[in-house]
Amino acid sequence: MPRATPVAILGFSTFDRKVLGAGFKLTEPGRPRYDWVLSMEDATLVIADADDSGVLELLHKLDRFSDTLFIGAQAPGGAPAWMVRPIDRVQVLHELDRLQAGRDRPATAPVPVPLPLPAGLSRSLRTIGAAPGRDSPGRRVDDARDFGSAGAPLRSALEALRRQREALRQPQIPSRALLVDDSEVALHFLRRLLEPYGLDVDLARHSDRALDLLTHHAYGIVFLDIDLGEHSRSDGLTLCHQIRHRLLHPGGKPPMVVMVSAFHDPVNQVRGTLAGAECTLGKPLDSLALDRLLQRQGFQSRLALGTAPLRPSQRDPS
Repeated sequence: MPRATPVAILGFSTFDRKVLGAGFKLTEPGRPRYDWVLSMEDATLVIADADDSGVLELLHKLDRFSDTLFIGAQAPGGAPAWMVRPIDRVQVLHELDRLQAGRDRPATAPVPVPLPLPAGLSRSLRTIGAAPGRDSPGRRVDDARDFGSAGAPLRSALEALRRQREALRQPQIPSRALLVDDSEVALHFLRRLLEPYGLDVDLARHSDRALDLLTHHAYGIVFLDIDLGEHSRSDGLTLCHQIRHRLLHPGGKPPMVVMVSAFHDPVNQVRGTLAGAECTLGKPLDSLALDRLLQRQGFQSRLALGTAPLRPSQRDPS
């Protein structure tokens, strides 16, 4: 019998996880057998709840999308295998077999579609190919400095391609932020830190006000304290879960939630992650950590650029 393939199960209810784990015992003799493991590091394949946005984000961070069978209402973009509920254990085994076969025969995997080359780069490549004495088709494209007069336009075209790819990697999120904290001092301090990044900022001192703003505006980022004080109906973790998993947002997708709290020890970081937070920043706030976070979302400070801030929607895609 083939060696067992370890499979991790992410998300789902306790009942569904038991159903999936029990289904591995249905494997027929001579076919791959699967074992349920608790650690992602030990897993070769993954079964994930496609309806849980927190699970999808975790898989993106771990770069495990290509190993995952998704079960849910819709297939996430780029999903290699997907099925709808109710969970059919026989179909689960069939899809896992198909995933495993794809790993064993990587040549059968979909070929990534390359980005179209800018016109300048295409012309430069043709010029290089026709240049006297340059009869080696295997020459590297990035050796532009070796091609004499063709080098300058080639370098320019390569730089345009690099900018194009960089622009495609930039997340397109609304340039509006919501700050939720029961401390007015903390709210205004964080707003001052965000102003150089060109973000429109709204403030809320309790959960009801935050929920009201979230139903009327599309936010790209929500900065949220864990302890929202006695005048707030929900604490930060509960509000985070509502934002990420329950609310219908005007922008069509939930914003990224960043917990900003004095309670940023590992236990509270895990609690924030389980509630749906993207990350946790401690108090007093580390401005360098904040800068790195905002740069990953496509925002740069005008203090660093020496110019007015560029929002993602204003960037030149070329």
